[in-house]
Amino acid sequence: MKKIAYSMIPKQLHLVITGEVGGGLSFVVRRDHVAIILAVALSTLTALAVGTWLGIGFFQEKNSLSLKTTLQADALRELSGNFEQNLKKQLTAQKNAWQAKEDRYHAQIRNLKEEKEEIICRYEEEIASADISTVLKISGLLAELEQEKHEKQELLEKTAVRLDERSRMIESVMSRIGVDVKVGKKNTANSGGPFIAIDEKYSESLLTRSDKYIKTIRRMPLGYPMQGRLTSGFGRRSDPFNNRPAFHAGIDIKGRTGQKIKATADGIVKISSYEKNGFGNFVILRHGNGYETVFGHMSKRLVKQGERIQRGQLIGLTGNTGRSTGTHLHYEVRYKGKPINPKKYLSVAKLSFTVPE
Repeated sequence: MKKIAYSMIPKQLHLVITGEVGGGLSFVVRRDHVAIILAVALSTLTALAVGTWLGIGFFQEKNSLSLKTTLQADALRELSGNFEQNLKKQLTAQKNAWQAKEDRYHAQIRNLKEEKEEIICRYEEEIASADISTVLKISGLLAELEQEKHEKQELLEKTAVRLDERSRMIESVMSRIGVDVKVGKKNTANSGGPFIAIDEKYSESLLTRSDKYIKTIRRMPLGYPMQGRLTSGFGRRSDPFNNRPAFHAGIDIKGRTGQKIKATADGIVKISSYEKNGFGNFVILRHGNGYETVFGHMSKRLVKQGERIQRGQLIGLTGNTGRSTGTHLHYEVRYKGKPINPKKYLSVAKLSFTVPE
């Protein structure tokens, strides 16, 4: 191929573009600009080619993505449809299971209600039968309690009457021997008012009063220390040995030698001794309430000093010891150290009472 020198190329070039039919286009291009135009044209073509290639690739990628998206959407729709169906199936199955459980629960509740009603009916029947027996038992117990209460009240009243009668007797005895007590007379005439039953408090006061009287009277020298004739009284008399006026501090009771002499009250032996020119064998009892009793001229003493003595206990035997003219007992009652006339204490032995049952 023959090379053409640049200088041989005309400075202006004509480009004509025409078709097979019709007119054409004519362009004038300077020789210096041809390279630029060719470069621009080549660049443009290159850019178009690259843009076309990129566009085709983008389009293909787009189509691929669109296809993938479509496929994924279809898969997702299918999956969604399957999930929904499965979920509905599971929900339906769960609902059926719950319904079955609920039915079983309702059945159990009905059974429990029926059992409860049966138990309640049975208990009501048992309670009704028990109530009747309980009422009968309570009625019986109340009747027994009322009867016991009535018997107790009768016993209480009888006891109170007996205690009251005994208290009056004791008061009467103590009044006779000079003890300062109030003796009320039982008189039902010209009296009345509502009946008020004797209560336990009143009985307790009677018991306390009776106990106090009994304790007191046990230490009072009451009655005779022995049986026998009174040969010398209390007070002034002629001395049996010298016939001179004298004071006799007690009484003399004639008896047989060896006759029993008994204590006239509870007490303690203060002295048990012998006086040759006095009481001979003698015993003095101290009774703890200011009273003392003296027993003289005994043939034998049977108690010792400090010994505790009860009323009626044997303390000695009758004799003729000491300054005595014959077998007898010198009996003397002292109060706070001074001899007193024992006559009223002896007279208690002659009292007679009827003790109520």
